[in-house]
Amino acid sequence: MAVLVEPFASVYDDRSCLGVILARGSGGFEAYAADDHSLGLFPSPRKAAAAITTTRPWVAHTTAEDKPERSQLPSPTNIQVL
Repeated sequence: MAVLVEPFASVYDDRSCLGVILARGSGGFEAYAADDHSLGLFPSPRKAAAAITTTRPWVAHTTAEDKPERSQLPSPTNIQVL
């Protein structure tokens, strides 16, 4: 029988989910990257989050200069559904 486990926390960079952290009781906290591979067990949720953000440094360390301005993003009113 499969046991469903709810995430302890999700790690985001803006609107991009980088991964999730699962509480494993006395085992600590397990970090998973967004592609669902385990990054290992960590003693604290902070260390698990650090592992998630360092696996994808090009996402975690983007600057405001790299991100488009809100005015450049497509407006929901301009999107056509075919």
